[in-house]
Amino acid sequence: MKHSRILYGLLTALGIGFLTLLLAGMYLKASDAVSILASLFSSELVLWFVLGGGIVFITVGIVGIGRQHFKNHRNLFTALAVLLIPSLTFATMLFASVVVFVYAPMFPVRDEITQVGLISTNPFVLSLGVKAITSEGTRIDSVIILNSHGTMVAEYRIEDIVTVDEHGYPMTRSMPICTLSRGSSMTLTLRFNCTLPPGGYTVRLTSWHDNHGSSPFTIP
Repeated sequence: MKHSRILYGLLTALGIGFLTLLLAGMYLKASDAVSILASLFSSELVLWFVLGGGIVFITVGIVGIGRQHFKNHRNLFTALAVLLIPSLTFATMLFASVVVFVYAPMFPVRDEITQVGLISTNPFVLSLGVKAITSEGTRIDSVIILNSHGTMVAEYRIEDIVTVDEHGYPMTRSMPICTLSRGSSMTLTLRFNCTLPPGGYTVRLTSWHDNHGSSPFTIP
């Protein structure tokens, strides 16, 4: 009897653990974090397997524990538990998943600047170490420089190119400065066609649809 209680308790705890990992993976995926959990639960097959396994473990564990306490009504308890526990657990997970997506960052930062080096002041040349920190690849379209008042004073971008679509109409396509696969990093050397006076500045990575990193630096 004692060993069976321990077994059913472990099954219940295992089911709760499965569902907790599932919610954690969903949050990391929604926030675009680079992690094993975010990558694992990007597969719908794995997601449904973990969800189903968690519900089964919780149901078996609670039924096993409950049958030892309701000895005179074991069959009734088992029928009610098998009917109610999966549906209530699924409804709870559905509500929790909505909460996860509500509180996940709406526009997560996809890159971070790991290093800023001032190569030259005339002309103004910067060296940037950039690392992708999300579960998806990223594209950087331009780099802007802000002064201490938040006003843009310089911008670096690659000139747009004009191509022809399948119907023969001209089409302008913006060229990225760089693209990074998830978790990758690179060093950029950016030559701005300007000079800037000494002071404190902020370098910011930008693109059309994504949020990227920024970092302060100083020109002595």
